[in-house]
Amino acid sequence: MDIQVILNQMIVLFILMALGFILGKVKVLTRDGNKMLSRLVLFIALPCTVLSSVFKNESDVTISITVNFLLYVLLAYAIAFAISVPVVFFASRKKKSDIGMLNFMSVFGNSGFMGFPVVQAIFGVTAAYYVGLFNIPFNILVFSLGIYLISRRSTPQDTQAPGAPDGEKTGGGFSPKFLLNPVLLAIFLTIPLAVTGVQPPVIVADFFEITGSLTTPGAMLVIGSTLAMVPLKSIFREWQIIPVTLLKLIIIPLLTWLILRLIVDDQLMLGVLVVLAGMPTAAMASMLAIEYKGNEQIASAGVFVTTLLCGVTVPLLVYLLLM
Repeated sequence: MDIQVILNQMIVLFILMALGFILGKVKVLTRDGNKMLSRLVLFIALPCTVLSSVFKNESDVTISITVNFLLYVLLAYAIAFAISVPVVFFASRKKKSDIGMLNFMSVFGNSGFMGFPVVQAIFGVTAAYYVGLFNIPFNILVFSLGIYLISRRSTPQDTQAPGAPDGEKTGGGFSPKFLLNPVLLAIFLTIPLAVTGVQPPVIVADFFEITGSLTTPGAMLVIGSTLAMVPLKSIFREWQIIPVTLLKLIIIPLLTWLILRLIVDDQLMLGVLVVLAGMPTAAMASMLAIEYKGNEQIASAGVFVTTLLCGVTVPLLVYLLLM
């Protein structure tokens, strides 16, 4: 890896994000348009990126490598929670109602929309396979433990979904339907393909590669336009995002690197794990806060600040990996 090449690629990504921000501000990308573009990336482009990563993968991926990587992902989350829980508890001792949300924001990063294009820009398309695997435990944890953390702020009466019948609650539970999405289905399909080395006809592989190329520009435009819809006034009132930002972008990825480098021999695996640990707060935080009565304002502020600052911290993490 050449650090100058990586910095150039990161700059291009953030120019795309800035373009999305401008399009959001001038209403070219409205909320409805943003939602449609988001669905295009999530349901079409991202699955094609995952599948294309296997077709372009020249490494020998085995079941053992796949299982080991998933175990490393779980260890990375254990590290994140081990440092986040005490720090957030201490920082929020005067406002305990947001402890769950702040832990969510510190631990769960934007490993989907931002993880795929950033990791692909740094390590190449073959690394997208590992990003796909990373998102398996990510989705399971977000839609179970993550929902529990966010909904802790509310009383049981407050977790009723808008428009739901009386007594029907939405908070705190995990449903298998959350796993039935195109990205995870593509991930589960890539595992046997990667292990067996089966390759499709060239025309099929080219289709997935071209369609998957929509992921990077589409994802960055969505992130930028989403940030354009965050009220700036709300950001400066939320002082609690300061420790969250330090945890998410600096402390957690550094500890992840210090610990995992002792047990992970594969440098590509280690690089993907550390970079994904340093991704900004998952945009999912805002959406889940709306659905499960969490603090939407602090969630939006955290997503905004960490996304902007990761343009500085991610290249520093990559430089650390190169040492």
